[in-house]
Amino acid sequence: MSETESFVDVRTRLASAPTPHRDGDDLTLTLPSDAERGAASFQAAIARPDVLRAALAAMTDVRTSDLRRKAADRSDYLQFLLKQGRKATKELWEAQKRFLEAQFAPVESRSEGPLDAVLTVGDDGLRVEVFSADESSYAQLHVTPEAYADAKVGAGTTHVALDGALLEALDEVRAYRNTTLVIGKALSERIEPADRRVPLRWARALSQVQASATLPGDELELAPIDVYNILLTLRMQRAKKPPRALRYELVPGEAPRVVLEPWDKVLAGHAGDFEGARPNVVRTWGRRRLGVLAPLLPYAKSIRVRLAGAGLPTFYVVDLGGMTLTLSLSGWTDRGWAGITTFDLLVADAPAGDATDKVLRAAATPRSLDELAGEVGDRDAARAAALTLMQRGQLLADVASGAFRARDLFATPLDADALRFRDAREAEAHRLLAVDGAVQLTKVHDLGADGVRIEGVIEDAAAHRSYETGFTIDREGRTVDATCTSPQFRRSGLREGPSAPMIALRLLYARQRAELERARETEEGRKLIRAETRTLVRREKEGSTTLRVSLDDRKVVLRGGRGATFDRVQRLFFLTADEARDEYFRRLDACAKKGFLDATRGDA
Repeated sequence: MSETESFVDVRTRLASAPTPHRDGDDLTLTLPSDAERGAASFQAAIARPDVLRAALAAMTDVRTSDLRRKAADRSDYLQFLLKQGRKATKELWEAQKRFLEAQFAPVESRSEGPLDAVLTVGDDGLRVEVFSADESSYAQLHVTPEAYADAKVGAGTTHVALDGALLEALDEVRAYRNTTLVIGKALSERIEPADRRVPLRWARALSQVQASATLPGDELELAPIDVYNILLTLRMQRAKKPPRALRYELVPGEAPRVVLEPWDKVLAGHAGDFEGARPNVVRTWGRRRLGVLAPLLPYAKSIRVRLAGAGLPTFYVVDLGGMTLTLSLSGWTDRGWAGITTFDLLVADAPAGDATDKVLRAAATPRSLDELAGEVGDRDAARAAALTLMQRGQLLADVASGAFRARDLFATPLDADALRFRDAREAEAHRLLAVDGAVQLTKVHDLGADGVRIEGVIEDAAAHRSYETGFTIDREGRTVDATCTSPQFRRSGLREGPSAPMIALRLLYARQRAELERARETEEGRKLIRAETRTLVRREKEGSTTLRVSLDDRKVVLRGGRGATFDRVQRLFFLTADEARDEYFRRLDACAKKGFLDATRGDA
């Protein structure tokens, strides 16, 4: 681990893929592995090389994707200003400093970045994992034994390079050529080792995406043509205004509906009815990332979608016949808040006794959570141990099969405590939340189409300071406006990310929302609700009807209209808050009987 404890040092010796060797219609595709890692090796004849080619190309696209906003290069313009005799402002000096640091920084500082693809070889087949640099996309390719023959397998975990050289090598792969895949470290041993500094934040985000696979969620099946229609619509149209979501409307016994916003275009699924126990509406974001699945659609037998919930990753499991590619897309759109609220309740408690060692030994071969619980003797202890191992990088979750498998992300397991918080500000926010009454919500105001305004007061007894903070979250989950009296915000606004008081307030807001969702399912919990807003949607042939029902102490407000436009408003006033609450829930129950779906949890 580096001196600042924000990176982990990894030594690699990894060659790029060479040009495939051809002998008539026989082709040998060589994939060099990391010579610094274990003895993992593989050699086998691939039954469907064209499918493997498309799958590896998709994995490469995920590995190299980076959707972060990149600042424009203004060096030429700043140089022009200097030639014109303009005054050397602070901006000019900072730009010059960044340029010099980039040009003359030590070699080791240039090797900062995420890990190469992780390859795990075993009797259960090949597993290749990639995680994008922007922490928004994760993919796992599982090549099962039925996809190859005459295999020579050396079990273990290593790294392989999915880069431009591999894409050039894949150009030689054809369906009619007998293709042999060879993975080994012989070629990598000829090159000099290199040091890489992997950000702990990247490793933490990877473990969070893995851990989210343990959460329950709604599952549905889409036909390949359904995903094709989604991608075609996104290619032909570009949204000029929010929300830019992919909304799933699920009604038991009916075909799943995929709604593309803001056009409210409805695409009905063709792979069967939704078999869930209750209706639900879930919004997902970053829909253009689905484009990496386009080359796989001609080979896909089915596509299973797992929706963990609003703000959580969405999993797309593509069955390729002998191979399975699982694509996980993060649910956040505001990267500065990534993982702060969505995974707050997913932190593993310390497992009791030797549960961690038992789970790790049992997961040498893929095991379900129930099987792991049988080894440990307690399901909660098995899940806590699995989450701890995923934080350390020693366990992966396979959403396709629902199994867990041991694999070492790093040669030396990471310290789970070092990955508990994203940075010092998030750790500070949790310290504030640990003090009773230190973080208080003073205002939560629903702004309709503009989102929700959250304000609060944070008392920091250790610093003898009090902070007033607030922010607005739009319907896409982005922070569009913020205020805070903390020194960090006064100095730089949101350019350095949210301040510790802002993180603490948003965490408290997320926790209270989760508690209200659980409480409103019981009669006792409903009595505690004094103010909330629910969004209801009913799909019709000519479009959709949307209702928004709000409770505010002794007042009930009903808004309705076609699509997302609310052109009808009704306000009801009552003598007591209990009467208003009874009318509020009576209206919600009446709307449910009329076929309205509760889309509140699908909102940002």
